[in-house]
Amino acid sequence: MIYGERIRQARELTGFTQSQLADRIGANQSFIAHIEQERRVPSPALLDAIAKQTGFLVSFFEQPPLENFPLGSLSFRARKSSTAREETQAYQYAKTVFEQVGIMAHGLQMPPLRLPKTQEKPSTAAKITRSELGLSPNMPINNLVGTLEKAGVLVFSLPLTLEKIDAFSTWAHLISERPIITVLSGKPGDRLRFSISHELGHLVMHQAIRGRVSTVENEADQFAAEFLLPSEAMRQEIVPPVTLTSIAALKSRWKVSMQALIRRAYSLGVISNRQYRYLFEQMSSRRWRKEEPVAIQVERPQGVRKMIELQYGGVQEYATRMWLTTEKAIQFISPYVDKDDLRMSPYYNSNTVSYKIPTTQLQNHSLN
Repeated sequence: MIYGERIRQARELTGFTQSQLADRIGANQSFIAHIEQERRVPSPALLDAIAKQTGFLVSFFEQPPLENFPLGSLSFRARKSSTAREETQAYQYAKTVFEQVGIMAHGLQMPPLRLPKTQEKPSTAAKITRSELGLSPNMPINNLVGTLEKAGVLVFSLPLTLEKIDAFSTWAHLISERPIITVLSGKPGDRLRFSISHELGHLVMHQAIRGRVSTVENEADQFAAEFLLPSEAMRQEIVPPVTLTSIAALKSRWKVSMQALIRRAYSLGVISNRQYRYLFEQMSSRRWRKEEPVAIQVERPQGVRKMIELQYGGVQEYATRMWLTTEKAIQFISPYVDKDDLRMSPYYNSNTVSYKIPTTQLQNHSLN
């Protein structure tokens, strides 16, 4: 049986409209609509053409669709500025990675979950979260992504760049309920750290959305500010005279943008409104609003890669098991590895996140 929902999933993940996919396979838009609605069955030749254009194997379209991946923060955050098509593409990518992780998770022992859920105000929720994650209350978080993965949060990285979407999050059932943060490519490391912390705020505070979207978003921003830049530490470290030079030094230490530090200083009353406006005028005059000095390295999630290494050893078997062409598999893996390293060694030794295999399977996998 060919599932129309699977064809739609592959098409939307690839970013095609029905018309665009139809043009590429020599059909018309109504034909694609009918097979996605399962009102028509494509011929083997047309199914092969769809597979070729989307990068999935024909066997992918024969798998029952996955139903249990909620939209999460995508349902309210990005819609202010992004298009529905962009949101859909990001969602289908994340949904596909989630399904792959669900398949790979069988036979693996996942890290225990240490993420709180609370209805406290954002600043208090951020402090509680730091404590639950074993972080110092007033020190920089050196490896944010690694810390979250060790605490049982699944962090997906997509080979997709969209101007208006940095990250999104949801709770989904994977053996047990798990928090998921999905990160898109092409953004500076400091911006991504704040976006990830914003999504962490949603996971901790907003299992059920109450009130206006703008209020929920402001709460997540307040959480991220306190989580990354604790108020007590900032009052000690942001001291007069506050200049772009001093802010840049703090950026290197706290790994957040200069703009976030300036906003934090203003929100805490460390600088006046006049100083706040002057610092941003200086940022603008130096064209630093879009590209700041002091680059912060993008933190790569490691969990998905390590699951692939443990279960499959390399790209080729991963591609086959996940109904992907080799090229598509490399595309999925690329955000987790260096560009010149796609060999995917079956062995690893990591201090960031640990997935364990039951003793009966250890003869096939080395943990050293």
